Amino acid sequence: MIVECPHCSEDNEIEYAENIRCKKCEKDYKGYEFSKRKIITGTALALLTYVGFHTLNDEIKGYGDRYPIAVEYALLDSCINGSSNSISQSRYLSKRDVCLCALEGAQEDYPYSDYKDDAKGFVPIFRQYAKSCR
Repeated sequence: MIVECPHCSEDNEIEYAENIRCKKCEKDYKGYEFSKRKIITGTALALLTYVGFHTLNDEIKGYGDRYPIAVEYALLDSCINGSSNSISQSRYLSKRDVCLCALEGAQEDYPYSDYKDDAKGFVPIFRQYAKSCR
């Protein structure tokens, strides 16, 4: 562990042992409590920058008011697999594209805050977009 000497601020690499002293000023650490330093590494900083940039970019593009992923998934699953009939792969893919298009349009017109208050109000808007997406 690296600790900073409370007397002279020198970094000291130590192992857990008694009578630990600073390598510079030779004073002991008796009576002091220490915790690990929280240092943001280059990787963590890059990740934070990346996430921040994409969050801002999504806000600019209008993706900031998306529904939670679980709600989006449930809506798409219901739309695509609402019928118990078997369909061909090409029909499935076509249906999926229509459902995705309808969901994207409906989300723009019916924000999630409205959906939480009245999920039934979402249905006519979704159906309208589904018709126009075909």
